[in-house]
Amino acid sequence: MKSVLFALLSLTTFATAQEAPAQPTSAPVEQSMGYVGLGLGPFPLPLPNFSLGFRTQHNHHGFDLSLQAATVVELTAVKLNPVYLHYFKPNLSSQFYVGGGLGVGALFHHRTAGFISPELVLGKQYQNESQDTRFFQAQISFPTIGSHHLGTRGLSKHNVTWFPLVVLSYGLGF
Repeated sequence: MKSVLFALLSLTTFATAQEAPAQPTSAPVEQSMGYVGLGLGPFPLPLPNFSLGFRTQHNHHGFDLSLQAATVVELTAVKLNPVYLHYFKPNLSSQFYVGGGLGVGALFHHRTAGFISPELVLGKQYQNESQDTRFFQAQISFPTIGSHHLGTRGLSKHNVTWFPLVVLSYGLGF
């Protein structure tokens, strides 16, 4: 009798295990896109900031390369930003990310000055109802190391900005 009950229990367990739906495996999150961005900064100066870039993602890892320009006609800053991105919970519909990289640029005023700075990026990327990719992000440059040519006998002056420069931006993927 015990062997018959064991056989029935085994068959029932086997049959229900065959009928149970398989757990879906999460598909890898991969995307690449170009984008344009509009923002303000670098704060503390609320200058209009425009960016054009390319972003790629493979699951948790991503890379962003952008060219930013901030201008008020007489004063213009241009900066190239290669940045590594880490996506916490990869999901094309909505995901948060953090990143780090290096900003290299130039400031055009009465004289041209170059600068370099470590970059920290925090943001949220999502898809709207039309499945278009959008993002909000804060990009923090700290410290910023600048250099400009004094024009006399080839001398240069170096300075360091010891407060964070922040750009807040909204991006549209294409």
